[in-house]
Amino acid sequence: MARLYGRSKIVKDLAEPLLAGRTVLLYGPMGSGKSALLEALARRIKKQRRPCGISRSTRSLSDITEALLSAYPAVPSKGRTRRQMRSDLAYAAEARPGALLLDHLGEVGTQFKGYLRAMRGTGLGVLLAADAEVDRDHERLRAMHLSYLEVEVPPLPSRCLHRILDEVLEAAPLPCALTDSDRSALIRMAHGRPGWIIRSGRILGDIHYWRDGRVLLESLRAEIMIRITGKYLAADPETRSM
Repeated sequence: MARLYGRSKIVKDLAEPLLAGRTVLLYGPMGSGKSALLEALARRIKKQRRPCGISRSTRSLSDITEALLSAYPAVPSKGRTRRQMRSDLAYAAEARPGALLLDHLGEVGTQFKGYLRAMRGTGLGVLLAADAEVDRDHERLRAMHLSYLEVEVPPLPSRCLHRILDEVLEAAPLPCALTDSDRSALIRMAHGRPGWIIRSGRILGDIHYWRDGRVLLESLRAEIMIRITGKYLAADPETRSM
C-alpha cells in the first residue's frame, strides 16, 4: 500500500525537524504504519535533493553504516575499515546534511548510541522508528536518551481503514461475500492499524478462515499475530517493507 490515507501531514511534520538536523523517535504498535511513513519520508527528502539513507532493520552500528553509505555513495569503502568509513561519513554529513531513517529499532549497544550522539553536530537528521505496544515499551525507548522529539503514530480513522480494505479485496477476491457485521468486526479488530487490515484482507482469501459464509474472527486474529510478529522478527529485510 503506497497511499498514506490522511497521514501526508505527518510526513511533512516529520520532515521539517529531520531536515533541520533533529533526532526524532517515531513509535507505535506493530502494524500502525511506521514503515510506510518512513518510505514516504525517504521519497519526500530525496525529492528535495537531500541525502537520505534508510535501514529497514536496525540492530547494530553496521546497520547505521550501511544506511549512511547508501545516502553518501561518494564516500569510499574499498580498503577502509568500518571506523574509517564512519569518520568519513560524518564529514560527508557535515558537508551536506541529510537524513538517516532507522526502522524497526531493536536493542542497541553503547557504540551505536555513541555514534548517533557524535553525529548530532553534523546537521544530520535522524528518525528512529520503534514498536511500542504498551506504555513500558515507550518508557524503555525514552530511556535510551537518543531523541529530542517524540511522535506517536496516531490510529487511522475507520473510514480510511474501510478504503484500505476495499483496495486489498479488489486485488484478492474472497471465497465468500463479506457480511457487513464481519467487515465492521475486522475494522474494530484493527484498532486503527492499517497493517492489520492489509493482512486481514490477504488472509481472508484462504477458505480455512471461513465457516458457513462467516469469518472465523478468532482464528484470523491469531494468524495475523503470528504473521505480523514473524515479519518484524524475520532476518530478511525485504519482508519488512510494509
